[in-house]
Amino acid sequence: MKASQAVFAAVAIGSGALLPHVVAAQSADPGLYLGGGVGYNRIEGEDFTGNGDEFEDDRVSYKGIAGLKLGQHLSLEGQYIDFGTAEDGPSRVEADGWTAGAVFELPLTQNFAAYAKGGALFWDAEGRFANVRADDDGTDPFYGVGARFALNRNLALRIEYERFELNDTDIDMASANLLFHF
Repeated sequence: MKASQAVFAAVAIGSGALLPHVVAAQSADPGLYLGGGVGYNRIEGEDFTGNGDEFEDDRVSYKGIAGLKLGQHLSLEGQYIDFGTAEDGPSRVEADGWTAGAVFELPLTQNFAAYAKGGALFWDAEGRFANVRADDDGTDPFYGVGARFALNRNLALRIEYERFELNDTDIDMASANLLFHF
């Protein structure tokens, strides 16, 4: 079984096991929230050297999240994401970044909401390609969609897909995140 299939199977099984507990939960009120998560990302694109070589790999990533829920539908959110170290043959890239964005949430029940998010990714990448070192950084857009399950008044599980761009390199990430609302 591929690693991506294993991650998605674990998220699906974990989500199903939590559903009975979600029934008794309530949505969080406006205010601050903090959280973190783990994801699986796929990197595809150029290798940051500018010579047009392609680069592709799959990796586990980690993120920290801080946000301000302004009301039932809108939150402002920042994330720190460690995309991990990707390798493709002799090439190796380490990338991480900070995001600033907005989350637009559509509550479907008292305990479940679908959402879309978007904003800017401020990234840094360091790589080695055929004995050539390359460091690059920049600011590019990101977007995503997901679902939020309220586990209780202060704790929520978010399952999401995000697309990040680092110049001509795309990173697709699926993640599971726990958020604590204050």
